[in-house]
Amino acid sequence: QRQLVSPDGSTPAEQETADTEPSAKPKNGQVILSAKSGGSPFTRSFWQDLDVGHCWVDVVKPDGRRDSWGYTATDVYNFPVSQPWKSVEGEVLHPDGSRGATGTLSAAVDEDQLAKAESWGNAQGTKYNLFGLDGGHSCATFAKDFYEEASGQSAPTGMFGALIANPNSLSDAMNKHAEKNRDKDDDDVEGEASP
Repeated sequence: QRQLVSPDGSTPAEQETADTEPSAKPKNGQVILSAKSGGSPFTRSFWQDLDVGHCWVDVVKPDGRRDSWGYTATDVYNFPVSQPWKSVEGEVLHPDGSRGATGTLSAAVDEDQLAKAESWGNAQGTKYNLFGLDGGHSCATFAKDFYEEASGQSAPTGMFGALIANPNSLSDAMNKHAEKNRDKDDDDVEGEASP
């Protein structure tokens, strides 16, 4: 076996062999970005009934336990609908407990990736901003950022969602992403079946 030498040529370099190489941690956890579409922001019910939808992250821990994370305004029913750009008090929901997603995106993660995202989630403070402005989070920006922190992958965004992350555009973008991947998988299967 060859001996590696450090750049200064005087000492052996640190060397990892197959016997001592640390193996990558298994990605036996899962982080699931979830969005439930709401009404159209161009309707009265969107603002009066706060039919805005919701985004959250479902987590399956490496040991199989389930968890969820989200973010919301502390006092949703006193949200300043006439000034939706204003920041109000917010809070991390852990667990979030939401169900009924209309769009999802999942990624396999290891325990370190999940711990990093959970630490990030706990540090997000108490500023809610519907548009994710002023250092605050909306449910959509929180869930999207948590997913990206855990997975290291970008969440898809639609045209409107690229400007302002929201449940409707996030759900739509995830569904389009899933459809595109299904089409790609179908093309791959057809290519393999061809003689």
